[in-house]
Amino acid sequence: MSNNTALHKRISTFSLTMTGVTTIIGSGWLLSTQKIAAMAGPASLLSWGLGAFIAMLVGFFYIEIGSAHPSAGGIGYYSHITHGRFCGFLTSWINWLSIVAVPPIEAQAVIQYMSQLSPSFTRFYDVTSHNLTGIGIIFAFGLMILFMLLNYWSIKFFLRFNNFFTLLKVAIPILTIIALFSTGLHKENFGTTIQTFMPFGWGSVFASVVSCGVVMSFNGFQSPLTFSEEIASPKRQLPIAVLGSIAISLVVYLLLQIVFVGSISPSALAHGWGEINFRSPYVQLLLLANFQLLVSAVYIGSVVSPGVCAVTFVASSGRIMLSLSREGHMPKFLSSLHFKYNTPWNAIIMNTVVGSIFLLCFKGWYSLVAVISVLHLFSYVPAPIVTIANRLKHGRSARNSGHFTLPFAHVLAPALLFLLSVLIFSAGWPLADEMALLIIPGLAFYFYYEYKEDRVGSFWEAFKGASWLVFYILGISLITYLANHTGASTQLISHSAGIWLLLVLSVIIYIYGAYFAYSRETYVRGSKRQEDDLPLAVHVE
Repeated sequence: MSNNTALHKRISTFSLTMTGVTTIIGSGWLLSTQKIAAMAGPASLLSWGLGAFIAMLVGFFYIEIGSAHPSAGGIGYYSHITHGRFCGFLTSWINWLSIVAVPPIEAQAVIQYMSQLSPSFTRFYDVTSHNLTGIGIIFAFGLMILFMLLNYWSIKFFLRFNNFFTLLKVAIPILTIIALFSTGLHKENFGTTIQTFMPFGWGSVFASVVSCGVVMSFNGFQSPLTFSEEIASPKRQLPIAVLGSIAISLVVYLLLQIVFVGSISPSALAHGWGEINFRSPYVQLLLLANFQLLVSAVYIGSVVSPGVCAVTFVASSGRIMLSLSREGHMPKFLSSLHFKYNTPWNAIIMNTVVGSIFLLCFKGWYSLVAVISVLHLFSYVPAPIVTIANRLKHGRSARNSGHFTLPFAHVLAPALLFLLSVLIFSAGWPLADEMALLIIPGLAFYFYYEYKEDRVGSFWEAFKGASWLVFYILGISLITYLANHTGASTQLISHSAGIWLLLVLSVIIYIYGAYFAYSRETYVRGSKRQEDDLPLAVHVE
């Protein structure tokens, strides 16, 4: 083991973009398209458009502050700079949870598709419950270990592995699109009126973005940001990588959704979109179209797409854990880099263990996706507030430093916060409750290390910086409970009243968080991060 914590700057723009593409195009193309169509019908096309719009908007805010403050810790590190230690920890913890749970999701997707590959594999997955069986979970554990090992052997090996397989995993859905297009699509499936195109209304579109994997898929845009400490020019490379990966992936997802909706026989829709339930959607559609050879390619893609996505998220979550350790919120050994491969190997191993726990607690792809998507949305909430606070805190230096500056940010920031609030609200009350429970273990770590480092005396000052986030979580949870409690027969207040309350909450939290709650003190690195002052070796490939 080595005490070195300096990451080498050796990632090219192409490789950086590929980390985004490969984490966006994961199991979503294999399973999300069917689930979204069942919930929103042909309007599922709007779900992907809305998801991409949110990802781009959040990405713009991330790019501005990320290019000014490159860090492996991402938004948690930025929150620490603007709002202090406690806020930085909370945002890092939420973001880490949302990312560390992705590898088990992708492992579940691989096993689900493999379950149709051979009669002997059908016992891996239970179609009725949509959960993995006991033996399926064992195989999923094996995949988790493989994801870990591929990250263990250096960032250089990881990037070469990632670039090749990303191109392969994009090629397979494109071939699937071409094949299904060539058979002819049923135009009537898309509807001829607004009512038939959007049979379940706008509410179903918003709900599908959260619960069907759209948010989870596009969350991959964060991957380039977590590698921002390992690139030579954040100002130039981050916008290309983040926005480029979102745009490429949006085109692929829209075309996949079009061929899925258009390839289903109209007679199969006699009882509605909700009755569509394929075990392996594109495999079965290609079999019906008699594309036997391409079915084999899709099976390869069902392993490659989720697998490569999982490997990249293992790398991203390892760097977030590295940052938490550097800031003194986690054990020091988690910030150490391997003496030979220069990877945060202890953090990677720890994340694999945590991911395996998620695998045991949530045995089905759909159940875990819903919870993690809400965590993703909560992890986006600080982006607009932290970016505006950074401008206020650092004044002209933040705007004239030569870094990317988002136009109209003061208008876009509260609008984004409101849009994120509506999506979280659409997920319903139980998911908000589950998210709160996942935060509690993190608080135990935070208070333990604050006490250990004798920082308890400054707690109230630290709480002030995070108070806007605490008030937001409590406020949106209460509004969701009152107006969108999925387990209640009647709601305590109307859905429209809930939306108005969300608007009020968003405006109040934005003004308070961005203009009043930020820390006036100069950012000082945590005591456990001092060794990061070592110079970074620069080698761009």
